[in-house]
Amino acid sequence: MSRSIFLLPLLLSLPAQAATLLLCPGTPLASPGAVTEDYTTARGARMRAIVTEAPGKPDPGCRAVPLKVAASGVQALHFLPPDAAPGDTILLHGEQRGKEFTVTGHTLGAQPPPPAPQPGLSTRQPLDAAEVRRRAPRAAWAWSPNAWRERADAMLDWAAGQGMGELFINVPVRAGEVAEPQALAAFVRQAHGRGIALTAFEDGPDLILPTARADAVGRMRAYAAYNARAGAGESLKGVQFDVQPQLLDPDKLPKAARDGHYLDLLAALREAAGKMRLEVVAPAAWSQEDALLRGLARHVDVLTVRNYRTDPDEIRRHAAPFLDWGVRHGKRVRIALEAGPAGAGVERHYRRLGPDAKGDLLMFDLDGQKVLMLLKVPAAQDEAQAYALADRRGIAGSDTTFHFDKPALMRLLPQLESGFGAWKSFGGMAVHALR
Repeated sequence: MSRSIFLLPLLLSLPAQAATLLLCPGTPLASPGAVTEDYTTARGARMRAIVTEAPGKPDPGCRAVPLKVAASGVQALHFLPPDAAPGDTILLHGEQRGKEFTVTGHTLGAQPPPPAPQPGLSTRQPLDAAEVRRRAPRAAWAWSPNAWRERADAMLDWAAGQGMGELFINVPVRAGEVAEPQALAAFVRQAHGRGIALTAFEDGPDLILPTARADAVGRMRAYAAYNARAGAGESLKGVQFDVQPQLLDPDKLPKAARDGHYLDLLAALREAAGKMRLEVVAPAAWSQEDALLRGLARHVDVLTVRNYRTDPDEIRRHAAPFLDWGVRHGKRVRIALEAGPAGAGVERHYRRLGPDAKGDLLMFDLDGQKVLMLLKVPAAQDEAQAYALADRRGIAGSDTTFHFDKPALMRLLPQLESGFGAWKSFGGMAVHALR
């Protein structure tokens, strides 16, 4: 019998190499196999949390905490705002793929009530929904590039029947110019005759890549050139970009570089747009992304918030910070709801544990910055507060989309318009995949 067979039980009993948690300013490189997460502070400074088994000599300014677990035992990291005050419970929202859980958001303790209108940001009384729609029309997306060219009458009949005052349409661009400009001009005139404005839209996270940015800017110039030559009643209202940089494959661009590339893209689009209205789409989760919101305020005219929820109070609660942002910066803000099919997410409910207890979730407070660490196997850490996984549940599609009850959506829209109309920044409701 070989010697290695006798050694096998001993080798299997040895603990994996313990890792180190680093909290560093900027975005230092991490060793292979490390777990990382990036964060932008309210003042726009970047920082990175790293769990690594090869910390080497940390960069100046890094805070290091030796861990009792290996990097392979850490599932994910998640930053909390510096002023967060977690209590007995933490609720993490995310997506489950196999054994991997990706955190997309959090709730600390009980849900706060919907914010009351603030003097100076909104009026104190809801307004008449019909009156609100006259200055803030409803909008919807028409995804097919052929719909307006081949079925213009049917599209406009549907939009008018749904009370839509604006459509986001796909406008082909070829060789740096709008394709079929005469056909587009005729459709714009026809839509205007029905009281419906038209906005071109572009989408895709790859637009932030340097290799794709020039094409996106070229398309923006093509739309601006079309408008410059358009006759009376033939102009597009603007151009909407739904980039979603958070969805970009990290193999194409490191997560730490996404925000900077996104804002660089918006700056270039702003210059190319000239006087044409520039609109972007952002997820409701960006309400805490101060650096991104400041960048948006510099470059865009309209912000559409992807507020994909069905509970009216939740819709209002997540819309209010953006409507306030719009008032402060003089921007229009649309609130978008989902009516198409949607996949399910996951919520994990964690409860605070006593001293020295092993938890599935550890919260570190490093010089005022709180970092959550999700573990694959429960562990304790002297420098961290432990939380145990108490419950998990799937978030049904009915929590995020009105696909299963579109009549309920149509009944809710006037109520939301009446309430959101109290903000002078409100630019209307938008509905995704209604048709």
